[in-house]
Amino acid sequence: MAMTKPGPLLAWIYRAPSALYRARLGWLMGGRFLMLTARGRSSGVARRTVLEVVKRAPGSAAAPPTLWVVASRGPRTDWYRNALAHPGVRVDWRSQRFDARAVDLDEADRAELLADYQQRHPGAAAMLGKAALGEPFTADPGDLSRLAQDLRALRLEPRPPSTDVAGSR
Repeated sequence: MAMTKPGPLLAWIYRAPSALYRARLGWLMGGRFLMLTARGRSSGVARRTVLEVVKRAPGSAAAPPTLWVVASRGPRTDWYRNALAHPGVRVDWRSQRFDARAVDLDEADRAELLADYQQRHPGAAAMLGKAALGEPFTADPGDLSRLAQDLRALRLEPRPPSTDVAGSR
């Protein structure tokens, strides 16, 4: 079962890092986090969320990297649902700000992403598994399959700037 929605105090703490990104100080968060800006699926208002980067593919000197993020509350996660409804998103990562296309991963790709994450960050993966499954997940294919069924993930592919992106400049 995916994580539940946080209470008001925890939600405020989770939102606090977005102030750093909005002040163009995202580099203080390092490469392990990003701020995703997506248009609300109903309101159309720009919504910002700071997320952990679970994987990245290096970009070039001129192009930003492709980044992967996981929705730990599964398909009910608000930012995930917003990005699916409006896949043109903005990403603030380190000191870079770029437009991206949010691509939903299928279950097999999510399992592969989670296996990679578990191998590179076993401590954080154990906490994610405990929150989502009620117990730490391992590289066991059964654990990965259960977690991949429950969680959702997006690949954020950089794209040239356009005016059809949430929170456009």
